[in-house]
Amino acid sequence: MLDTRAEVNVIERAATDELGLLVCTDLFLALKAVSGDTRVFDRACEDVKIDIRGVVNHQTLLVLNKSKHPLILGAPFFHNAQVTFEYDNASN
Repeated sequence: MLDTRAEVNVIERAATDELGLLVCTDLFLALKAVSGDTRVFDRACEDVKIDIRGVVNHQTLLVLNKSKHPLILGAPFFHNAQVTFEYDNASN
């Protein structure tokens, strides 16, 4: 999932296992979500290769035990991949 409002990239723990990613545990970070919930991250995967249709870059992914989506790419992804948005306001 691409989320332009997310301040971090997030991956679900089950997905790290499935993908065989190395999980670092030298981390403690807590963020308050828009919903008011607090999310605590105590793990991360660093330098993960993200390849979307041949556009490749490397990202740090914070690990959650459970999430609605297995992978959420947020602001760090958009910045590092130099993603831009183009809107077409033409009426048909």
